[in-house]
Amino acid sequence: MSPEEKNIKERLEEYSKTRDVNLRNEIVEHYLYVVDILVKKYMNRGVEYEDLYQVGCMALIMAVERFDPSKGFEFTSFATPTIIGEIKRYFRDKGWAVKVPRRLKEISAQIPRVREEIEQRSGRVPSISQMAEALGVTEELVLEAMESGHSYGTYSLSQPFDDNGEESDSSAFEKYLGQQESGYEAFEINDMVRSVYETLSEREKEVFRLRFIENKTQQEIADLKGTSQMTVSRIEKKLKEKFKSAYLS
Repeated sequence: MSPEEKNIKERLEEYSKTRDVNLRNEIVEHYLYVVDILVKKYMNRGVEYEDLYQVGCMALIMAVERFDPSKGFEFTSFATPTIIGEIKRYFRDKGWAVKVPRRLKEISAQIPRVREEIEQRSGRVPSISQMAEALGVTEELVLEAMESGHSYGTYSLSQPFDDNGEESDSSAFEKYLGQQESGYEAFEINDMVRSVYETLSEREKEVFRLRFIENKTQQEIADLKGTSQMTVSRIEKKLKEKFKSAYLS
C-alpha cells in the first residue's frame, strides 16, 4: 500500500468516527477522478458533461457518508455502484420527462423479456412480427415503442418498469441506492459471480462469455462451437443453476 493510499484509508476511518465535514470534503476531492471516469462512459447521450458530473459528485458524497471502513472493502468498489446508479436514475427521470404515451412505455418495457423468451425457444433473434404476436399488438406499435425507447435512452440505461409493464420505483442498479450500506451488497454480488466463474470448466466459461457478455444466441454459439443448440441450452441451464445456488446460499 502506497503512502497516499494509506493516508486516504486513515482519513476514511477518521471520518467514520468524527463525521467532520471538512474531512469529508477532502476525501470527496481525492476521489473526484472516479466520478470523471464513470461520467465519461455516459457521454454523447443527450446530457451535458457538467450535469452528469454534478450528479456523480452528489453520489460520491453519499457514498463517503455511508462507507464503513470496518467492513474491509475498498472504497472505490463501494462507491462505484452508487455513482452509476445515480447517473442512471438521472437519465431515466430526464428521458421519460419527454411526453411518451404510457402505452408505448409499457410495450417498450416488455420487449426485452419477450425477445429473450422467443430467442430461448427458437435460438435466433425474433422478428418484429413475432414480437408483435407475442405482445398482442400491431407491428407498427412494436416499432414505435422500440423507437421511443431508443430515442430517450431509457432501456439501455435504467428500466423503470417490471416484467409485466407496470411502473416500478427502482431499476436493477437503483435497488442499491437510498439504503444503508448499499454498495456492500453490490460488491458482494460481484465477488460471488467471480468465485462461481472460477469453478467453471473451460467449456462453461466459453459459453458464459459468448452468451452473457457478447449476447450471442444459443444457435450462434452452437454454430461457432460446432455443436447443437440443445447442448448449448443445457450448458446455459446448468450455469444459471450454479449462480442461483451460490446467490441463495
